[in-house]
Amino acid sequence: MTFDDDVEFAISVACEELEMTREQLFRLIVREWLEGYGFLAVHELDEGSDTEGSA
Repeated sequence: MTFDDDVEFAISVACEELEMTREQLFRLIVREWLEGYGFLAVHELDEGSDTEGSA
């Protein structure tokens, strides 16, 4: 899949900054879009998880 030059550049920069492959980035973008529009359940952190208080 190819996009306009400006979008291709943005994808390239995002992949580099996030240390992801193009495929991984697209999976993330699609998942977040689906969650954002309510088509996919949002993953919520468990209140009693080991990560509590580590932010």
